[in-house]
Amino acid sequence: MNRIKYLLGVGLAETVAVIRRSNAILLGTRTLMYHDLEEGNSSSAIYLLSSTSFRNQMRTLSEFAHEKQTRFVRLTAEPQPGLAVTFDDGYRSTLTIAAPLLVELGIPFHVFATKAYCQSGDGRYLTERELRELSTLPNVVIGTHGATHTHFAKVSAAALERELSDARDWLQQTLQMPVNSLSYPHGSHTSTVSEAVQRHGYHYACSSQSGTFRSTTQRFNIPRIDIWSRDSARTALSKLRGAWDWLL
Repeated sequence: MNRIKYLLGVGLAETVAVIRRSNAILLGTRTLMYHDLEEGNSSSAIYLLSSTSFRNQMRTLSEFAHEKQTRFVRLTAEPQPGLAVTFDDGYRSTLTIAAPLLVELGIPFHVFATKAYCQSGDGRYLTERELRELSTLPNVVIGTHGATHTHFAKVSAAALERELSDARDWLQQTLQMPVNSLSYPHGSHTSTVSEAVQRHGYHYACSSQSGTFRSTTQRFNIPRIDIWSRDSARTALSKLRGAWDWLL
């Protein structure tokens, strides 16, 4: 999305928020989806959010939650009114930038790690040792994001079985604890994929579709709200409250 389209979207969403007085948080779990973070004030990559923006967003959302007497919640297979925070891919910045602030603020968060990325030796991603360190922090849950970050809806049945079993087996052995949650890489899934996820022992799975987690019937297609590098704290709050749902 280019800057002009983005700014147009911001304006339209804010107009919708005023008209509808959107507050989808009252209806169920509203889940934010983050990716990578970097130290600094700005970023051009859509999923590389600056540390300054992230900190501003978390503090603004914390103030909002306190003011509206709502809360940050741990993402589970059961929906509950509140705000949830997730990170995809397993970036190292989740440990070095996000975790210290979230622990300080008492905000639960969920990290979905990709086996191939964490074993790649690429310094952008968490190592297995760092994954174990992250898992010891308070209010942290770690789930899988596939073995190779492939599109689940596009692979063969046999390849899907390998993706699901390899990712879960690896992460359970790495963390020495049960793993029962998953985020679909690229948001790619079908009803057949979701059935396979359930057969492999996962209890719930996150999609990349915007919306509110309101019913257990959604537990293998939990909606999330995409956060982009240009999003201000105000825009993140607007997305969280539902003003962007019709755009995303």
